[in-house]
Amino acid sequence: MKKEEIERLCIQKEQELLSKYFGKLVHEAAIERPEDIGNYEKELPLQIEEEYYVFLKDLWGKIDVNGKYSLEDILDKRHLSVLMTDDDREGIKYAYDDAKRVTLWERVTKTNHKDVTFYKGLLEEYARELLLCLRCDFIEDIHKLEMGN
Repeated sequence: MKKEEIERLCIQKEQELLSKYFGKLVHEAAIERPEDIGNYEKELPLQIEEEYYVFLKDLWGKIDVNGKYSLEDILDKRHLSVLMTDDDREGIKYAYDDAKRVTLWERVTKTNHKDVTFYKGLLEEYARELLLCLRCDFIEDIHKLEMGN
């Protein structure tokens, strides 16, 4: 399998995952105006990372790299904890707290949707960065193995 095809398959899977979890985000923000976070818990990027990892594992089985390397040689750690700084974690925590906490005024006026939408958008941003990082690492490491490094 050529590098271009591997990259195309990875990008296609990324778009599928982002659409699956965040596809209605703009529609929700503009029309539905959600007042609660629904299924957008803080662990969602970890769940997306796990699904993508399973996809990469399946893809790895279709790639011939002399058969002497396992996927774990390539993706030896989860990336989210490396990508997110303490400031990132704090930002998500504050956004999550704002989205979960509905003041009496927000309940009466139904105006918590801005906090909820901001929080969901933040999660989507981290998920997108995570998938990009995983893809780039995967493709770069496959190239190194193919070159014999």
